[in-house]
Amino acid sequence: MKDVLIIDDEEAIRHALVDLLERNGISAESAGDRPTALQALSSGEFEVVLLDLRLPGVEGLDLLKTIRRDYPQLPVILITAYATVETAVDAMKQGASDFITKPIDQAQLLRALEPALRQYEQEAETSALFIPLSKNLQLVCRDPRSVEVVNRAKKLAGSDLPVLITGETGVGKEVFARLLHEYGSRRGGPFVKVNCAAIPKDLFESDLFGHLKGAFSGAVVDKPGRVELAEGGTLFLDEIGELPFPAQAKLLQFLQDHTFERVGDVRTRKADVRVVSATNRDLHDAFREDLLNRLGVALPVPALRERPEDIEPLARYFLERQPRPVTLAPGTLDALRNHPWKGNVRELARRIAEAVALADGPLITAQQIIPSPAAPRTIFEERDQFERRRIVESLEKTKGNRTEAAKLLGISRRGLQKKLREFEIP
Repeated sequence: MKDVLIIDDEEAIRHALVDLLERNGISAESAGDRPTALQALSSGEFEVVLLDLRLPGVEGLDLLKTIRRDYPQLPVILITAYATVETAVDAMKQGASDFITKPIDQAQLLRALEPALRQYEQEAETSALFIPLSKNLQLVCRDPRSVEVVNRAKKLAGSDLPVLITGETGVGKEVFARLLHEYGSRRGGPFVKVNCAAIPKDLFESDLFGHLKGAFSGAVVDKPGRVELAEGGTLFLDEIGELPFPAQAKLLQFLQDHTFERVGDVRTRKADVRVVSATNRDLHDAFREDLLNRLGVALPVPALRERPEDIEPLARYFLERQPRPVTLAPGTLDALRNHPWKGNVRELARRIAEAVALADGPLITAQQIIPSPAAPRTIFEERDQFERRRIVESLEKTKGNRTEAAKLLGISRRGLQKKLREFEIP
């Protein structure tokens, strides 16, 4: 790993700068033109660039734009003998971290490099992972706990082992299922999702494995199941904890040897499918032990409150996907990090979408995303609520007859009239 890449067309200056930096414990390499510089940058071995503003056949600002576009985390310090205020301002607008002039003052250069090196280290530590997936999805994370799960998922993606993803509702289990699919050898095949909670129990076997015409009432044609539709790809069994017990034996058979029978058929079929499951509950009480052992390698996804460093990049990601440009007001991120997020990532996405839809301006506050809970009612408010409810019920029972309603309540008709006005009951 080199600390600094020096890009300058004067060989003597390059050698002098490399010598200066290395005497101060900073490793360096140099390039004399644009092609050599871009070749060196492609190795990804640098933390800061020292860039001469004048290079043969190219303006330094043009190369600065290229570096900022292709290596956005890489600080760039411009050096030149032709400094003007306008040039400096333009350089900073283009993303330069600093601007120093020739002849170079050694102390000034070292002072400029110190924060630039520190900036790179901090950005490298805090930069988020944005992993593109299919269907306009991205897996976004920064917290070490999430990164650990991502790395484990990428390793599992390289195999055909079944995987059981566990975690609370809303943590992003389907996103990790898609990661297993997209980063594996089956990414060219289909990704077929089965929501086990949404299928009626008596139709589950048919939905998963298919049926023949006439197998049951309503089976008017032969129909392949989700297993066959997932041929060559991934079958994702979401909320597998809702799998009915009779279907567990059929699934166990399929996990063992990838064979199955359509409902009403005696022919045994085979499907080349990888099975990934997900659940938000403990399966030990509801599942056969042999099936649990076949569901595969565990991939636990922590709750959002257990990975607070993910909240900022996730919030910014969801903001960018909104139909109009908005930004977070100062202090909002601190409030978001301290919120318990019982609904996890799904709750964060929903609350941000709601806040943007209801916002009057371009700034979104913490109060708009996570409104303060209503103050608890006093004992007097509870009493009034009880009385109002009793009066309404009595009027409904007597079909609006106030005299009879007053008798049911044990008060006078005049007393009832007073309460009707007090509680604004029509």
